[in-house]
Amino acid sequence: MEQKRAAGSKKATWGKRKQAWGLGVTVALALGLAAGCQNGGDSGKTNSGSEASAKASPSAGQTQSAAPSATPAKPLSLTYWAALNPNASSVVSNLNELAMYKEMEKRTNVKLQFKHPAANQVDEQFKLMIASHDLPDVIETNWVSYPGSPTKAIEDGVIIKLNDLIDANAPNLKKLLAQNPEANKQLRTDRGELYAFPSLTVSKNRVFSGLIVRRDWLDELKLPMPQTIADWETVLRAFKEKKGATAPFTFMYNQLGVVYGFLEAFGINNDFYVDNGKIKYGPAQPAFKQFLETFHRWYAEGLIDQDFATNDGKMLDANITNEKSGAILGFVGGTIGKYIDAMKAKNPQFKLAAAQYPVLNKGEEPKFVRREWDYNYTGGAVAITTANKNPAETVKYLDYLYGEEGHMLETFGVEGQTYTMKNGYPTYTDLIMNNPDKLPIASAMGKYFRANYPSPGYSDDRYMEQYYLYPEQKDALKVWAQYADNALKVLVPPVSTLPEEASEMARIMNELNTYKVEMTTKFIMGTESLAQFDNYTAQLKKMNVDRAIAIMQAALDRYNNRK
Repeated sequence: MEQKRAAGSKKATWGKRKQAWGLGVTVALALGLAAGCQNGGDSGKTNSGSEASAKASPSAGQTQSAAPSATPAKPLSLTYWAALNPNASSVVSNLNELAMYKEMEKRTNVKLQFKHPAANQVDEQFKLMIASHDLPDVIETNWVSYPGSPTKAIEDGVIIKLNDLIDANAPNLKKLLAQNPEANKQLRTDRGELYAFPSLTVSKNRVFSGLIVRRDWLDELKLPMPQTIADWETVLRAFKEKKGATAPFTFMYNQLGVVYGFLEAFGINNDFYVDNGKIKYGPAQPAFKQFLETFHRWYAEGLIDQDFATNDGKMLDANITNEKSGAILGFVGGTIGKYIDAMKAKNPQFKLAAAQYPVLNKGEEPKFVRREWDYNYTGGAVAITTANKNPAETVKYLDYLYGEEGHMLETFGVEGQTYTMKNGYPTYTDLIMNNPDKLPIASAMGKYFRANYPSPGYSDDRYMEQYYLYPEQKDALKVWAQYADNALKVLVPPVSTLPEEASEMARIMNELNTYKVEMTTKFIMGTESLAQFDNYTAQLKKMNVDRAIAIMQAALDRYNNRK
């Protein structure tokens, strides 16, 4: 495979790229089905708001560390740009403080100098960095959302193609990709370029979010766990009438795009999806009207939160902890675990349970399950920039994370400090599980290593088995995962638009998404009559939804032809 460092800064492209940035995100918007939007997300490996894809160990003997060959003769220093995840920012100001990286420096003779953008300015600072061409050695971000695809980032002279470098210097990643062909396919561009060291999900657990219900209320009211939309209507009405819930199902405005389960029960989703190989846009389908009719009725009857349009995460928390709500969208850790902890003293009878993704008719199986892809494209992917003067050494360093030693260091930390081996099983110490400074497990992990958020490497179920302490959390993993593979028939995989399509797609999607959310809110609240639904879909056509579908179809066709 070929590898060359991109030559020159290609300054002529900056004006076009600035225009693309100004138009917003591209095809990544269409991939939102695979990511959750619960406030704060969860503390495990996650897709941009989705709950964790925890790191999971491959089968025995799958990888061998390449530490000795990865160690340069002279100390090497690399600048590394990455957003600081909340799990880390709550306890450290820079990833250089992590014991993981201090130990890795000793082992590899490579020192990282992390550069972190301000938490509320990540996108803006990334754009400025790219536009100015003032590049660090490596950048960790969601490269799928780069305007025009990662191919355009290579063409723009921002990052380099890694095929030859990985082939020659990354035996661990190379072996993992060979053993996980879907991950290999997802990580490549339509032209076959490898462009980043990814966060890979090779674990059995792939679903971390869904609907969560008050189990103790169901038991008290002698109601079965709801399966269909009709069941849910019965349950929410009972919560209102018999438990005094003022917001039986609570959610917030920015979750309108992911009212998963309820919307998907009607056979569509809130964005692009695949129907027998063909791309469709859910909000333009007749079934979307059925969903809106249901949610408008529920809103009018007080079965869903009357304040969803103004809610934030704190209001959702208050609804659950003040027992105003009996159902919520959420995550294994960031919702179930959080509320169990919060309610222990307040209400010992408080119980939560994961509900299966709803269907319209009994006997049907849910399809639109929030299953993670093998390549966790929404974060943790590290690309090497054209400013890097030591690309081969950098590849060797990053590849260490895909070998056994590097994987253990990233996922469990330093042996004897944050974990010990017990009968061959890496077991977190009290420094993590019962932190002397009273740090939550997520923060304790964030202080020492990078197991519980996207980062270069691969997932490990052994981390998750310890991170999720409560039986309710372990049950949720099983419930939501039951139909996980059905999602592969309808989810849009990590496709890429062509560079020449990027600006057009971004412009169309910015307009479509703004209008869709605005009209969805109005239809649900009744400020716009559903008699106007045909006018709404006609407006989507005027906004070029058919052109967006055509672009996505071409992208899917190219993806399916990837080798």
